[in-house]
Amino acid sequence: MFSEGLSLFIKLQVFFMTVFDQDALRELDLYARNFSGRHYNNIGICLSKFHRRGDYNVDTAIGFIERNLVMPAAKDYLLCHGSMTQSLRNTFPKAMRTRVAEMLEESFRAEFNLGNYWN
Repeated sequence: MFSEGLSLFIKLQVFFMTVFDQDALRELDLYARNFSGRHYNNIGICLSKFHRRGDYNVDTAIGFIERNLVMPAAKDYLLCHGSMTQSLRNTFPKAMRTRVAEMLEESFRAEFNLGNYWN
């Protein structure tokens, strides 16, 4: 009896760890897009340079966006709108930050495929 309850508890934990809050995902996406023009434009300039040359790699671009745009935006969001007890890992888990970076990369790549590059 006890092992069945424990098994169900573990299954629920795994379910909740893989499904994250869609509102927080959208909030981080919007905050990253509007966080800083300097961050966003620097990412656009760098990625457009690689796309023009033909050296564009999606996985590398996602990691670059996550490190240089999404992470600073998440930290700034928590600094401005979070409480002292909220941590970055709990509010915006790594999987959520990576998904936001994937969404941003898709929008950058769509612009590049249309021929819209940053100078």
